[in-house]
Amino acid sequence: MGQVLDFKAGTKVADFVSSDGLCDIIQGPFGSGKTKALCARIMRHAQDQVKSPVDGFRYSRFAIIRNTVPDLVRTTIRTWLETFPEREYGRFIGGAMKQHIVRFADVDCIVDFLSLDKEDDIRKLRSTEYTGVAFNEVSFALRELFVESFRCLRYPEPKHGGPNPWRGILADTNPPDEDHWLAIMTGQVEMPVGLPEDEQAKYAWPEGWGFYKQPSALIEKFDERGLLTGYEINPKAENLSNLPKGYYDELLTAAPSKAWIDSRLMNRIALVAEGQPVWPMFRREFHVAKEALRPIPGRDVIVALDFGRVYPAALFGQQITDRNYIQFEILGFNEPATVFAPKVKRFLETHYADSKVRFTGDPKGRDKGQATDQSSYEIYAWHGMQIVPCPVKGNDIQTRTEAVAFVLNDNPSGVNRLVISPACRTLITGMAGRYHLVREEDGELRPKKDKYSNLCDTLQYWVIGAGEGRRMIGVRPAIDAKPFLYHKARKSMRRVVS
Repeated sequence: MGQVLDFKAGTKVADFVSSDGLCDIIQGPFGSGKTKALCARIMRHAQDQVKSPVDGFRYSRFAIIRNTVPDLVRTTIRTWLETFPEREYGRFIGGAMKQHIVRFADVDCIVDFLSLDKEDDIRKLRSTEYTGVAFNEVSFALRELFVESFRCLRYPEPKHGGPNPWRGILADTNPPDEDHWLAIMTGQVEMPVGLPEDEQAKYAWPEGWGFYKQPSALIEKFDERGLLTGYEINPKAENLSNLPKGYYDELLTAAPSKAWIDSRLMNRIALVAEGQPVWPMFRREFHVAKEALRPIPGRDVIVALDFGRVYPAALFGQQITDRNYIQFEILGFNEPATVFAPKVKRFLETHYADSKVRFTGDPKGRDKGQATDQSSYEIYAWHGMQIVPCPVKGNDIQTRTEAVAFVLNDNPSGVNRLVISPACRTLITGMAGRYHLVREEDGELRPKKDKYSNLCDTLQYWVIGAGEGRRMIGVRPAIDAKPFLYHKARKSMRRVVS
């Protein structure tokens, strides 16, 4: 029935399919069969469920998740239906709720296909019950979303045969970005420097989780000087027998960059920029400090804020003798200002005790929220943090990005005036290419909106709040608001009395 799946014994893909772990993730290069393995693993568990004492059927329910609807339709659903076609496994419903009702022999399995790119989709996940949740390309999923999915493992009910032999979370992926939680948790990149101990605990690999890293598709060839001269097919690569002749040769010919080859074919952590970077002048080796930047006691602190509900962001830094030191980042997820503001305050209590602090941010933060009569500015003020809107007419994106470009390029005597701590890993990844231009429906090129854009927007507010916008047009920087003095003992912010 359906497509024959032949997973060679002893391979990572076979180990993944046969595992019964609570949480299993497989990572591999293009063409390695990992998505097919994800589908096979789901179907295996559907057939292994306990029979219902009522009617003898094996009941199960799964969610397969992708980050966007187009990717869900174009790749995930297509692969699933190629593997388990409707004519043999049951009807697929392709409406707003995309669902495959799988019924054959004694199997009764419902597979929901979800895109988690909107806040409403997150709430939808919380309100459902599944036997298992599978993430197709988990490199696009936030850690909070991944962890949230464990709350859904409540099906089937006892009347349908529960508890069953397996319930859990599955995922497949190409290598994620270097700031991604999976890259950190699996030890493929080092823990971010300067990360507090309580945050480091979040990146410990839980006992009982399985990680299956497949071999690379290629082997690099080097000359006697150690220079890369080319590639050859790795005989240990998985799924070679199911690939078209010349598959990897064609991919190599079309590869846009060495980073693309490293990520997509060598199964390594590498940043692959998908469009034109907003700041092509950013150089990691020049603008990022070698070691974590520490707060300098007695110097003013600038805090810049972006108030997006899905990805609220904050950057903390100090300006010392015309150099701008970005020391810390905080990126939230699905948090209103009432939740994120206390985080910012606690961070200041921990890292900038008894320092004078100035706050700037997105002017839209003055707008009232849909679910409250308070604006983000008012919520922060209630917590003792008075915010001055970023002084950019109309909040113009071009002016803001040009201000950052100015300070990136303004390096007198070869000394960088913008210095970013390696602790700001998501900001760095964004500046290195994830914050890039995309063409929108009106034909205009604008920065892509995601977690990277929120932190990069926050950098724009920080730079302009530090006076670099005025410096860019040849006007002496002006301080638009007096700083606040932080008193740790009182755990509050108050305006300094002059």
